[in-house]
Amino acid sequence: MIAYIKGVFTEAEANAVVIETAGGVAYEIFVMSADLEKLPGRGEELKLYTYLQVKEDGVALFGFLSKTDLTVFKLLLTVSGIGPKSGLGILSSVGVADLRLAVLTEDADRIAAAPGIGKKTAGRLIIELKDKLAALTEELAGGFPAEPEEESTGTPAEKELRENAVQVLVALGYAQKEAVKAVKKITITEEMTEDDVVRFSLRELG
Repeated sequence: MIAYIKGVFTEAEANAVVIETAGGVAYEIFVMSADLEKLPGRGEELKLYTYLQVKEDGVALFGFLSKTDLTVFKLLLTVSGIGPKSGLGILSSVGVADLRLAVLTEDADRIAAAPGIGKKTAGRLIIELKDKLAALTEELAGGFPAEPEEESTGTPAEKELRENAVQVLVALGYAQKEAVKAVKKITITEEMTEDDVVRFSLRELG
């Protein structure tokens, strides 16, 4: 198994990059759209954590800038009916953080928005991955905090929304301080739900 590939970033396409190693071998690696936006300049060093797919008609490499993203990708592949290309499509369409949030909040519509993923597959994905992703996010966060470090402001309902949103963000792997900071930037209106606060906070976190 190829754990990662490190070399010079030479080319980028719609959904793949080419890395040339020190030995002169150039690898084409499929990547998700979010990682395409974070690539270094051509000619600079690039390291991708990889998954190797072996089929009768050839092999393919899928790469990720983050080892955690690769872990989520591998979890997707354990779901019946989801292969590497469709798994990468889900991560490109939904995003890793939003996917984890959608699974934990059982938002099948968000997952079904990915190309080629119907409601039935989205529902199966949630059932099969909810516990696994919950365990992963808790591990990354080092446990769930009881309360945010900084005091929330506003009405009791607003405070509860903000505190719950911080706990969700921490469960998704963000540091508590940055989660609190992002949530505090959100102007909460009467019609907003906890999911809305989390979604807007994720935008603040980039």
